[in-house]
Amino acid sequence: MADIQLKYLTDLESATSASPDDLLHINQDGNDRSVTVQILCASLAAILHPVGKVEWFANNTNPNSVFPGQTWSRVPGQGKTVRLANSSGSDVFQQGGSDEVTLTEANMAPHNHPIDLNTESYDFGVLNTGSGGAHAHNFKYKRNGKTTDASTDPSSDVMKTSSGANQESRATESAGSHSHPMSIPPHYHKVNGDTGSKGGGKPVSVANAYIKLAAWYRIS
Repeated sequence: MADIQLKYLTDLESATSASPDDLLHINQDGNDRSVTVQILCASLAAILHPVGKVEWFANNTNPNSVFPGQTWSRVPGQGKTVRLANSSGSDVFQQGGSDEVTLTEANMAPHNHPIDLNTESYDFGVLNTGSGGAHAHNFKYKRNGKTTDASTDPSSDVMKTSSGANQESRATESAGSHSHPMSIPPHYHKVNGDTGSKGGGKPVSVANAYIKLAAWYRIS
């Protein structure tokens, strides 16, 4: 092919199709060679798809049928999203994560639920204390003008409270068992605190919006 003039090639009739067994001429290291279309395509496929190459398909194409002489396998992890491996490739095909997560107390920021409320208003009206405790009180007194020999001065019968000699003691009349009314006006009692525990603990979906494709990688 090296000694074929370019004009000769341009004058050739163009082929409209090619079969796997058709021969193509190539110059390899300065030497003319012939190669079939099938071998040339296989060589180009090997260059374009080295071992480890991943190909994406929008249908159920099986690359084992498309690229003869090569072995392909599906990328594992059906339904999972793709995450980049480290620079050394030591974690390639490592799987992890979940589309759902259940939050625990440790996942939430410290917080509380304050409440500010009053009890219902209730009017007790007028109440009475309990009945009981009948009693009387003694008091001491002496009559005005009373002498030391217990004789009285008839000029006056006025009694005065006193202590010491010449005094007498008398008791008040008993009022009997009784009660005292008391009034409790309508009022409120302030209440402060936190609500009780709430929540059902159901998992939360963290899946991103996605579109699915078929993924294959060459293994040999």
